[in-house]
Formats: sequence, structure tokens, C-alpha cells
Amino acid sequence: MRRLNDDHGATMVIVAIVVVVLLGMVGLVVDVGAMYQERRELQNGADAAALAIAESCGVGRACGTGYAHAAAVQYADANSEDGVSTVADVNLDEGGKTVTVRTRTLTADGGSKLEPFFARVVGFDGATVEATATAIWGNPRLLRSTIPLIISECEFPFEADLPTAPRTIYFHDGNNTEPCNAVAGMDTDGDGKLSGGFGWLVSSGGCEVSLESDSWVTDDPGASPTSGCAVDFLASLVGEEVPLPFFVDTDGLGSNGRYYIGGFGMFHITGYNFGGGFKAPTTATAPCSGDERCLSGYFTTGVIYDGEPGGTDHGIVLVKLVK
Repeated sequence: MRRLNDDHGATMVIVAIVVVVLLGMVGLVVDVGAMYQERRELQNGADAAALAIAESCGVGRACGTGYAHAAAVQYADANSEDGVSTVADVNLDEGGKTVTVRTRTLTADGGSKLEPFFARVVGFDGATVEATATAIWGNPRLLRSTIPLIISECEFPFEADLPTAPRTIYFHDGNNTEPCNAVAGMDTDGDGKLSGGFGWLVSSGGCEVSLESDSWVTDDPGASPTSGCAVDFLASLVGEEVPLPFFVDTDGLGSNGRYYIGGFGMFHITGYNFGGGFKAPTTATAPCSGDERCLSGYFTTGVIYDGEPGGTDHGIVLVKLVK
């Protein structure tokens, strides 16, 4: 009877079962973690490849199926911890300005199944991990963020190659600015005249504003920078390419003034005189003096990564992931 009531053996069986279950759970955690890491690497590779291909096509460098596949392999491998992965598919639509890259696991033996270390105990023999990314390119019709400064579209040299020669643009209410001769379709009211120069916009906070093309926006009256644009911030833009909107017509002046945005371009700022302490590169070397208000630099090309496509071409290209 004493032997029949002895439970030492039963305890050992329970412990053995619990240990196996715990090992299985640990194995699942480790192996599922490895799969998530693999998925992250594959997604990084797909994202980088799609953006690189879209940018190359958008700015007029290499494009085409052969280039796209080679670039996808390069970026997918570069973002893999072991330096290798499989590019399962590259779908380039040059007319639609989209590219989709799909990456997949590549094992040491050339297979595509990521095998588990521990989870075989519970019957899991691995899985194929994939990731997909789609990028688009085009000319922006909307910018998420830009400084609240706007330039007349008639200042843009449609006939010239970018980058252009340096130029000085004067404030659109200044004495040195004459109306431009607008080409057909450039001004919304069709009168053939368009105010030249540049002006300021009411900001959405600080020294930035979010804008859509093909819309009216409010003028910030006066020649001085919009409230919130600090001297140090504007000075930091000298020598930089800055995306800016173009206006294609004006309505009213002062606090009742408006600009109609027709597109966006890239302007390399070399100096300015906005009055007061807003003079760059220095007070002595600002591009104009006295009561004149001016902005100097040149139009160039550039790439941005936040906004919406569908605008006109002024040398600026939008590249972004869409999924």
C-alpha cells in the first residue's frame, strides 16, 4: 500500500512534460522572432530598392527593366544581415510612374524557406518570408512643408536648362518689379499679365506652410518675412536648395491679397534682403540694399519625399512610398 501511494514517479512525468512544453514555447519565441527580423530586413530592402528606382527614373537617370532589377538586387542584398536575399519580382511601369519590388528569403542552400531552430518540436518546419514595396514619382501638386515664400511663375525660365544662371528677384510690390508677359494659360484670368517677383504667405505655424497647387492662398502683407520666420532660420537656408511654390495670378493686395498656386520648383538661395536684420550672406554682401527687398539664387532640380504627385514640371521631382 505504501508503494501504491508513492507519487514520486508521477511528479517526474509532469516535470518532463512541462519542460518539453516550455522548450517548445521558447523555441516558438526564438523562431518567430527570427522570422520577424527576416521580414524587417526584406521590407527595408524592398523599400530602399523601390525608392532608388523611382528616383533614378524620375530625375532622368537610368530606368528600364534591366536597370530596375539590378538595382533591386543591390539594395535588397545591402539591407540583408547576411548580405543575400532574393528579388522575387520587379514591376516597373514607366508610363504610370510606379515601381513595385517584392523580396523573398534566400537561404544558404539556395532555398526560400526560413527553417526554425527549435520549433520543429511542435511540428513547425519553417516558412517563406516575403515583403513588398511600391514607390511612385512625378511632379508635386502638394507640398507638406515649405517656407511661406512664393515666387511668380513668370520668373521661371521655361526656355533654359536647369540649373539656371544666378539671378536676383525683387519683391512683387517693389519699385524694381514690373509685370511679366504671361504665356497662354499661365495666368488664371487670361489677361496676359502676371505680377513678377516674390511675396510672403501666412504660415501654419513657425516658418512653414503646407500647400496645394491649383488653389488660392492668403498673402502675408508687407515686405518683411512672415511672423515666425526667425533670422537664424532664414540664414541657415543660404546655400541650400529650397522647394518653393509658384503663383500664376494674384487677387488684391495687402491683407486682402491672394496668390493662385500653379506648381512648385526648387530654388538655390544665395542671398536676400528682406529688411531689418534679414540680410544675407551679410549686411554688406546682400544682393540689394536700402528699401529694396530681393532674393538671389538660381532655379535648379531636386527631389522631395513628402507631398502628392500630379503637378506641373518645374524641375522638382516627388518620390515616395505608397505601400
